[in-house]
Amino acid sequence: MIRQPNKRLKKFVSSSAILPYLAPAYRNVGVAALTLLTACTLPKPAPIAEYDPPTPARPALSRHAYQVQNRPSAPDTSSSPTEDPGIDTQQTYDLAALVDLALHTHPETRISWEEAKAATARLERNRSSWYPTLTAMAFGQHFTSSFPIPGSALVSNGYATLASLDLAWTLFDFGRREALVDAGAQRLSAANFAFDRKHQEIAYRVASSFFVYQAALAKVTAAQQTYESAKTNADSVQAKLKQGLATKPDLLLALQEQAKSSYDLQDARGSVTQTRADLTTSLGISPAYSLQLVDLSQLPLPSELAQSVEKIVDQALEQRPDLLARLAELRAREAEVKKARAEFWPKVSLRGMVGNQYWGNVHTKPSGGESYSANTMVDTAMVNVEWTLFDGFERSNAVREAEAKRSASQAQLEALRLEIMRDIWKAYADTKTALEKREFALALLKAAEESYAATQESYTHGFSTVIELLSAQKDLARARYTEIDSRATLLRSAATLVYVSGEQNPEVLDEH
Repeated sequence: MIRQPNKRLKKFVSSSAILPYLAPAYRNVGVAALTLLTACTLPKPAPIAEYDPPTPARPALSRHAYQVQNRPSAPDTSSSPTEDPGIDTQQTYDLAALVDLALHTHPETRISWEEAKAATARLERNRSSWYPTLTAMAFGQHFTSSFPIPGSALVSNGYATLASLDLAWTLFDFGRREALVDAGAQRLSAANFAFDRKHQEIAYRVASSFFVYQAALAKVTAAQQTYESAKTNADSVQAKLKQGLATKPDLLLALQEQAKSSYDLQDARGSVTQTRADLTTSLGISPAYSLQLVDLSQLPLPSELAQSVEKIVDQALEQRPDLLARLAELRAREAEVKKARAEFWPKVSLRGMVGNQYWGNVHTKPSGGESYSANTMVDTAMVNVEWTLFDGFERSNAVREAEAKRSASQAQLEALRLEIMRDIWKAYADTKTALEKREFALALLKAAEESYAATQESYTHGFSTVIELLSAQKDLARARYTEIDSRATLLRSAATLVYVSGEQNPEVLDEH
């Protein structure tokens, strides 16, 4: 069956600032309850859990309605979106709300959901092989027959009809159906795990885009502060020039720095537009929407790594949904090998038919032109044993193909295990480095602010040159950018570590 993750997701993402955003709100796998069937036992249909799928951005349409809706129309100069996927433009979205919005609007969520539904349907199709097949048949014909007799021929003509019910039921097939159902159950499990991982992936993309966008906004603020400082310095140099305490080159240097800070401010504003488009793409909505978001400075930061990298790796190898999906695919391939081998054995089935055959207006010549009609019940019952003895080595090659696919699936599983371990070690190192750089960035910003304030006061009293003042201003601007980058880098590194570990519970990092 298919699980519904969204009801628990919001509880997870609201429990802390970073890590819960990437933890899935689902854990149990429904397909673990599927019971393997025996050869002579009829299965019960696999129940499909009632599921309220993520609300799509638009309702389902018939093909005709889709063609009508997507018919080319005159270009619209309005920049406002034409659809409303449940966005409240008055709400201030935090990261938890953004993730919830993405899980309801992003098309990839619906894709993974429909694939899981298709896997459920395939399992039910596989289970149908346990049931008998009942077919209603009917046909009618006009016939003429000739049988030679001495001196003439016996000719009959008329019409006939037959209506019947045919029953076919496979009783024993040496494990073909068990293997088929087992493969379907494993692929349903794989689809469920893929569904889980897709939610983690969307949440991770939203978090990463959110951090980048918030950093771009913070850099606009920093650039604005730098511009104001440059303007203040230029005014100060201008005032000293009027008093004869500064030179024309000093003023030109100050004006040059002011122009550069103005350029940097416009460049920072342009970056906001680009990162905003990336964020809305991650959310699965149009860039035309204007969302109100919380400020980056309001997000608490991780303070330390709570677990060792070895423990994180062990947990990831136990709970990563994509790894579990790959393992389920391997088991499905193993079931296909069993089915291919079972094809060498016979199949025992029951067949039966009951019906009514009718002849009407039958004329026989030579017989004086008389006609007659007849009505007869027809019934048949038999037990069939079907055993292919030679098929040009088709079954042997089918076994080899299934075994090769199983080996390939096992190799893919091992490759993914290595990739997971590599990604975790890398993300762990990045997060550890980001934690250390964050402390240095804060110290650098504090020192740059104090240095700039002291240099500005010294310049006012004539003890520092304009070059020293502008140098201190540049150092402060760089320190501001460094602090912003360190915060965003730490948040992204923490999010990446949780994502690559496939964490269900936020215990990788401690926060302050």
